[in-house]
Amino acid sequence: MARVLVVEDDGFTRMLLCSQLRELGHDVVADAATCADGIASTRVTRPDVVIADLDLGSGPTGIDLAYAIWKFVPSTGVLLLSTYVDVRLIGDYRPLPPGTIFMVKRSLSDASTLESAIAMSLDRTSPIVFEQLKRSGNVARLRDGQVEIMRLVASGYTNAEIARKRHLEEASVGKAISRLVGQLNLAVTSERNPRVLITQAYFVLISGSTGTRGQ
Repeated sequence: MARVLVVEDDGFTRMLLCSQLRELGHDVVADAATCADGIASTRVTRPDVVIADLDLGSGPTGIDLAYAIWKFVPSTGVLLLSTYVDVRLIGDYRPLPPGTIFMVKRSLSDASTLESAIAMSLDRTSPIVFEQLKRSGNVARLRDGQVEIMRLVASGYTNAEIARKRHLEEASVGKAISRLVGQLNLAVTSERNPRVLITQAYFVLISGSTGTRGQ
């Protein structure tokens, strides 16, 4: 169980996310609609992880929130959620600060994936794993088709949807994902969903900083 603060400007989405987190057994210590309220709540409640929308409406963004949390409560992990497939599409080109994980909302297709993303935001070995990925030669050996499957996984497409887009059998997509996990040496555990790991790996590849915890 983790102590979680939710920061989401849309009231209905915030309510649904809080409800889902409670169903998973987490303690939702507070929720907020703005960056300023999120920062204030973090300093008071000291949650284990803050789950925030990247786009918080007009004003400061989820990235601003992540930087503030890193400054004031560095022990708190941050999970940023967005409809954007790349943080840079919001117009902010800063690398994500330490303690920050970025996930496309659509990729959180079920409760187990959300649970895995939370676990990753709390896992202090995550930055080491993905820094090793950036330095490894395995990435260079990926074929174009494999990179495309990574992109589709990161965008939240199911195996069936990927199969239709790539004109493949669904079973072949599952095998391709398994090969990717092995080729990239991603450590799948009960708390590390392979789709979450591939999503994080994809963001490391496209930006060198987006999608993985900073150092």
